[in-house]
Amino acid sequence: MSSLLPDLEKLLAISEAMLSAAGVADWEALASHEAERRAVADQLPGLLNSGLSATAQERARILIEACLRCDARIHPLVLARQNELRVVLRETRPGA
Repeated sequence: MSSLLPDLEKLLAISEAMLSAAGVADWEALASHEAERRAVADQLPGLLNSGLSATAQERARILIEACLRCDARIHPLVLARQNELRVVLRETRPGA
């Protein structure tokens, strides 16, 4: 359980890298960072606050909320890109 906070800090760093990649439309980097983040998240225990001090629980909460804020900022950028791609795909469809 001692690695929980460093793992959450790593998740936040990756989330910030994802946001940066989305901000410059580097979709390949975004996908790569997302896969890396998923691998780290999959290693986290089911009960994140089990055995943590109140101070560590508060730090964990702050880190998780920061990750969620990154996700909230990434989401509209990804949706905009998906909409752009839909337009491009419609325009290049044979017989359209």
